[in-house]
Amino acid sequence: MQTNIINSQVNLPAGYAVLDALPYPVIILDNDNYFVWLNHAGETFFNSSLAIFKGSSAEEYFNSDSVLIKMISRVRQTASSLSEHSVSLSLPRLKDTIVNIQVGPFYSNDEFIVISLQKNTLEQVAKSRTHFKGAALSMSKVTALLAHEIRNPLAGIKGAAQLLELELGQENQELSNLIVTETDRIIKLLERIEKLSADKPLHLEHINIHEVLDHCLMVSGSSFGRHLIIQRDFDPSLPAISADRDLLIQLFLNLFKNASEATKQNDSLLVKTSYALSTPHSASNQYGLNQLPLQIDIIDTGSGISPELQGYVFEPFISNKLNGSGLGLALVASVVSEHGGAIEVSSAAGETHFKINLPIDIAGPAFAGKNKDGL
Repeated sequence: MQTNIINSQVNLPAGYAVLDALPYPVIILDNDNYFVWLNHAGETFFNSSLAIFKGSSAEEYFNSDSVLIKMISRVRQTASSLSEHSVSLSLPRLKDTIVNIQVGPFYSNDEFIVISLQKNTLEQVAKSRTHFKGAALSMSKVTALLAHEIRNPLAGIKGAAQLLELELGQENQELSNLIVTETDRIIKLLERIEKLSADKPLHLEHINIHEVLDHCLMVSGSSFGRHLIIQRDFDPSLPAISADRDLLIQLFLNLFKNASEATKQNDSLLVKTSYALSTPHSASNQYGLNQLPLQIDIIDTGSGISPELQGYVFEPFISNKLNGSGLGLALVASVVSEHGGAIEVSSAAGETHFKINLPIDIAGPAFAGKNKDGL
């Protein structure tokens, strides 16, 4: 009975059963983007039935600003197929699933759209993380080049300002002093950036990740993040990690600063720590053991990262901000890579989610312990 209904509504050819037998979800939408058909794999994937889906709007279900909806719109404009890899779908019954999407006109009716979704394999996830690591390595080269190229003219500017100071009157010496002071500040900033060079060893120590996060949240909450509602969800049983404390602080301050710039008054910033029970992680520590990674989730309710940039945000000089330098997230990726970790990002309007995984330190203290608030 259901077969006849499907055939009459969607005008599926006699061989439609092939679509139903596919091992991955296939969806068909009508010319108004309403669901009219879903195969058996789709019902399993979405944990829902065809009867519930039929008559629902794709814009309402997938979020009107999502990558998938934009792909559907583009296919309708061009009448040609599109594909997108490693897209994060966050749905009512399906949270943060990474999929490859194919969207195209239905072959027997151009007004209909057919969508197929295939989950990323562990190999594809690993390749995605390797891409971020490659971005981090390229950042090391960029920072070394920038430091070398900028340091020499800065020395000349500072020397010239000091010479001018000898000939200027008292009323103008404040300006020359300002030039010298700001030049010294930039030189110190370059020294901090140079720590990210791959040629420089990390200063490793046993780190309680909650102490570092608490420190960074305190700095954020008292300065650039004053408008945010900051929430903590810490797992007090987490073990210590072996890390460079200063670089971790720089990493988290960069992420919190990004969140503050993408949010408005009373938006929220959630920082959560946990064991990554389902995250594949191949990094080995010095003992040759694959340790269950520690996970830090940083989630803000801001404007999000544009879909076009999400695959490139960890590359140097790529920025979602009007006057951004594009170095902040590249520095973050570099720090994570140097610590043998992995970082991922998913974003849509109203939520940006950074997920960081770091190896635990089996030689360190048994547990990271509670933070200062007892959490």
